[in-house]
Amino acid sequence: MVFLGFWQLDRMEQKQHRLDSIAQKYATAPMHPLDVAAQWQDIRDVPVSFRGQVQTGMMILLDNQITNGKTGYDVLVPVVTQGRAILVNMGWMAAPATRDELPSLSLPTGEIQIDGVITQPGLNPLIKETQQQFDRFPLLVQQIDIPLLNQQWATALPDMVIERLSSQPGLEQLVTNWQPVVMPPQKHLGYAIQWFGLAIAAVVIFIIVLIRRSK
Repeated sequence: MVFLGFWQLDRMEQKQHRLDSIAQKYATAPMHPLDVAAQWQDIRDVPVSFRGQVQTGMMILLDNQITNGKTGYDVLVPVVTQGRAILVNMGWMAAPATRDELPSLSLPTGEIQIDGVITQPGLNPLIKETQQQFDRFPLLVQQIDIPLLNQQWATALPDMVIERLSSQPGLEQLVTNWQPVVMPPQKHLGYAIQWFGLAIAAVVIFIIVLIRRSK
């Protein structure tokens, strides 16, 4: 229990550091995503703004995404800007009534404005990718594996996903729900106090039992 208390304190420190870093990055003007690496060593959470051409024929559906208690998909698509394709999460949409049916969505054509923030999706080793055909769209995947996409598509997508934050005509049915930190640092502190309290209570009970047995 003491270990769990210190683990929660460590998580609190990590979350607070992340929030401080986000505040520092949000104090700067939005950048073009291809220029971010030259200024920031950690490119996560950097605000970006750019115009690009949506590759509507290469839509990706990220499976099993929950929003407001409902299951659905995150809709991602490459957007070409300055001659490079960058993966953009356009938002979330609810799943149809049956799992055999994929959602129908028409993305805007032509050049559009993207305002958002950079994320870097991590890979979960416990999730096995079930997709075998990467040339059939929309492409249903279990997680965003950029090296795998580059290998399958013979592309050079940078190691980032842009989370769209601004409204955009033609995307009204998509929900933008990016949250950099789901649980605030204060909650981790509360859980740590609970674990330390339980540890103290266990020690007190143990001492009382020993005293009673010795009598």
